[in-house]
Amino acid sequence: MRTRRRAPAPAAVKPTRESKDEISRPRQRGSTAVYEDMREDILSLKMAPGSPLDEIALARRFGLSRTPVREALLMLSRESLVTLLPNRSAIVTPHTMSNAHEYMDALVLLSRAVMRLAAEVRTEAALREIRARQDAYEEAARQADVHAILAADLGFHRAVSDASGNEFLGSFYRLSLDYGRRMRLLHYYPLFDAAERASSIAEHAQMADALEQGDAERSESLAGQHVFSELRVVQRSLEPKVGLKFTLGEGWRDAS
Repeated sequence: MRTRRRAPAPAAVKPTRESKDEISRPRQRGSTAVYEDMREDILSLKMAPGSPLDEIALARRFGLSRTPVREALLMLSRESLVTLLPNRSAIVTPHTMSNAHEYMDALVLLSRAVMRLAAEVRTEAALREIRARQDAYEEAARQADVHAILAADLGFHRAVSDASGNEFLGSFYRLSLDYGRRMRLLHYYPLFDAAERASSIAEHAQMADALEQGDAERSESLAGQHVFSELRVVQRSLEPKVGLKFTLGEGWRDAS
C-alpha cells in the first residue's frame, strides 16, 4: 500500500519592514486613542486636577495592555496635563495660575493675528461656517450646560482659525484655546451670568460682522477685547468672597 508523502512544511516567513509596521499600528492606534480620550477628560474636568492615575484601571477601562496606557501618559505629560511621579505613578497635573500671565499674553497675540489674517483672506465658504458657528454659540449660550457653551465657543474660534488659511499659526492658536479650557471651566463659567452671556454673544456677533466686512483692523481689535473681557471675569473669580465682609472685633474671644 502506497503512503502519501507529506508535503514539507512551509518555511517560516520573516516579517518584512512593511509587515512589522502593520503589527505595530494597532498598538499605536491604541495609545493614540487612550491619549485623545484622556486628554478630553482632563480638559473637560471629568478627571479632576490632582486625581491619581492607575495604569491597571486605565488599561481595564480601554481594554488594552499597560504599554499603550503608559505611552499615552507620556504623551500627556509632554503637554503638562499629566505629572509623572518618581514611584512610576502619575496624577492629573494640578491646575495653577502660576503661568496665567504668560498664557494670556500668548492667547492675545495669537487671537489678534488669526482674526486679522482671517479678515484679509476669508472665503465665502469660511464665512458661512463662521456664521453657522456663531448661531450655534448664541443658542448654546442661552442654555445652562457650560460644557455645551464651551464646545460651541471653541467651534466658533476654530472656524475663524480655519478661515485664516494658515495651518501653522492656526495649530498654535487651537492649542492655546485647548490649554485654557480648565481655567475657563474653573474661573470663568462659574460667573457666566445673564449679563456676561449677553456680552459674550454680542462680542461674537461683532467679530463675525468684522470678518464678513473684511475689516482687518477692527477684527484684530475685537479679538483682543474679547480675550480681555474673559480675563476680567477670571480676575473677578479670584477676589475674596467673604473675607472682606467680616468685621473682626474682640467679641469672638468670649465664645472660647
